[in-house]
Amino acid sequence: MTDKTRHNSKSETDIFEQFSDDERAGVREIWEKSANAEPPTPKITDLDIENALSTVHSYIDNTRLEDPYFHKKSKKNFLSWKWVAAAAVLLLIAGAGYLYIPKTITVPRGEITSVTLPDGSTVELNSDSKIEYNRLFDITNRHITLNGEAFFEVKRGEDHFIVSANNARVEVLGTKFNVRSWHNEPEQPTEVTVTEGAVHLYPAGLPDSSVIIHPGNLSSLSANMHKPTDPQPVSLGRITGWRNHRLIFNNQPLRVIFNELERRFNTTIQLEAKDVANETLTAFYNNPQNVGSVLKDICRIKGLQFSKTAHGYRVYK
Repeated sequence: MTDKTRHNSKSETDIFEQFSDDERAGVREIWEKSANAEPPTPKITDLDIENALSTVHSYIDNTRLEDPYFHKKSKKNFLSWKWVAAAAVLLLIAGAGYLYIPKTITVPRGEITSVTLPDGSTVELNSDSKIEYNRLFDITNRHITLNGEAFFEVKRGEDHFIVSANNARVEVLGTKFNVRSWHNEPEQPTEVTVTEGAVHLYPAGLPDSSVIIHPGNLSSLSANMHKPTDPQPVSLGRITGWRNHRLIFNNQPLRVIFNELERRFNTTIQLEAKDVANETLTAFYNNPQNVGSVLKDICRIKGLQFSKTAHGYRVYK
């Protein structure tokens, strides 16, 4: 059995288990017909599919608002209804494999962007950050993958909101929190800070090893750790200062600082003095307008020099 076959079997099992014995046969018939369906004519475009998904999300939202008994219904019945909606969308896009392509949002260097997710939650993304999520987000789950730094304002929902970032998993129902986790800095821990509510942080696959983070506290998780650090009080202004275009480095290695400057100012910094890469520095800039002034300060403090190149800057002794 191939990996793809195993994946499909697991997906089908997950879907069919949402229904009662009486409903299961009919849903399986719909599923099998969708798998064998011929691509429609005229060809359905990506925009058509996005509009169909948007319609399903809107219908779910309207049901929540208009049905006075909605919140009294069992979660099982609501999940079954959501799977019926998902099956309807699958019929539309049968054979396209479109659902296996995640929705991806990438923020260019030098920019900060806010996006609204299908469940109404918002994500503010720092420069050069990326999120990915399933195209049936808020229908089948509320899972999202992050590479970079983001501030989440999560609306309460039926499903837990889960952020995957390197080896870390952040799980909530509804709250506000900041996550910092860069793929190109694997030696740096994933950091989670809460400003409102509470979140669970745990290593991937080890939910029993979670810690609960409350407002004003930070916990971190490195790749080789089996449990996050105990939450500690932290200055929220220092953690979320990037949202106001501030640069705040608290005892950070120079290599991490230069990575941050590259993302913020959309430039390249070549550190030729490798022996100082792990030296740390604490600095604060309210709203720096150019990378040159920041480099000038860093080099003066650390006894380094820098010069401009065709593609950015070089730092040397």
